[in-house]
Amino acid sequence: MSLRRAVALVMVALSAAACTDVPDLAPVSARLAPGTAGLGADRVPDDAAHTPFGRRIARAVRAAPALGRSLADLRAARAETAAADGALRPDVSLGLRTEARRVAGVTARDTAPVLRVSQLVYDAGAARADRTAARASVLQSRAQQIETAAQTTLAAVDTYQRLITSRRLSALAEEELRSLRRIAQRIEERAERGAASGAETLVARSRIASAETRRVEARARLDRAAAAYRRSFGAPPAHLPAPVPAPALPAAAGDAVAESPRLRAAAARLEAAEAELAAARARRAPAVKLDATGRRAPSGDGLDIGLDLSLKYSLDTRGARRAAVAAAEARRDAARADRDRLRREVREALAVVRSDQAAGTARIAAAREAVRAQEARVAAVRDQFRIGRSRLVDLLDARRDAIRARETLIRAEAERVLTDYAALALTGDILDVFDIDLPEAEP
Repeated sequence: MSLRRAVALVMVALSAAACTDVPDLAPVSARLAPGTAGLGADRVPDDAAHTPFGRRIARAVRAAPALGRSLADLRAARAETAAADGALRPDVSLGLRTEARRVAGVTARDTAPVLRVSQLVYDAGAARADRTAARASVLQSRAQQIETAAQTTLAAVDTYQRLITSRRLSALAEEELRSLRRIAQRIEERAERGAASGAETLVARSRIASAETRRVEARARLDRAAAAYRRSFGAPPAHLPAPVPAPALPAAAGDAVAESPRLRAAAARLEAAEAELAAARARRAPAVKLDATGRRAPSGDGLDIGLDLSLKYSLDTRGARRAAVAAAEARRDAARADRDRLRREVREALAVVRSDQAAGTARIAAAREAVRAQEARVAAVRDQFRIGRSRLVDLLDARRDAIRARETLIRAEAERVLTDYAALALTGDILDVFDIDLPEAEP
């Protein structure tokens, strides 16, 4: 039988054999295409990106080491894809071959270059499944890059807001201490004239000691906040513009969950696991390879060309391929379980964030009302003291309570800013708010 007929018969037989089906990556790829959440979508306004606050956040995120690491992971995944794409191309190699012959007591040696070409003809779809798995890994790395960038952006907003909040609280602690010292001095002056008791003097000193402690603690928190700001942004300026309020989350609950970078990465990982399982199953089928070898003829005239069509089928007597299929099935099931778990976690996180947003609005309103009430109380106590119906200690306590109310308002406003941006970080839209373009590794 000629080689041509043998090749034809093998190809006909293998064409009748079933090839392994591979997952369709189109749905996952569409969710990570340019214009989706985190990749230049127009779902949210980017007004914040054009403010001093937004420009500082964007610069800090682009310089963050975490983004460099995520880009390196994406490059590695693309390199694996390039390797998988080459599995169906001919493998060409060049070498040297030396032969020695002894004929009638005479030894003849011959060294000639050898060209080898090897081509995979059939593998039941294993190479195609490997390529699909590699491409799914690229999509997974891209989604993880969005998640990393979104969390880095949220952390930058937190660092920025924390410094502003710490400065306001530190200034408030200084103001409280100055105010209490003025009132305490008046109490001591009145005590010297016999108009105030020694107990009032002791109360005033106790309030001042507590205020000094709070000032020290506020200063320590400010120093830590400044150090964190310095790590991400550089030296903190004397004045920081207030953060721009975050736009509303653009999607309903179901859409927001689907846009989560974590869930998009989990979906890509599941497709990769499905493709790896398909490849493991395909490797239990026969594989056909065609080899061609060319070298100079020993006579020196012409070429020697050899063709070798080989079919390899493992009986798997050691069970290695069955074990590989079982392991791939387990990894597929684990990836599916991870996706389902992440879906629940993201849904719960979204519900918590939206609850915090509603509570934050109510908390700010209540805190503002408390500030107005406490300031009114301070004014009332001061008026009563002037007509002799109140003591300076009462003014001391009223002033302290007013400061506490202002502290609560400052913290409530800061938490609301972070909560709103945390909602956008869940979907990756926070990147589009600040117009942050993610670098993409070259194919």
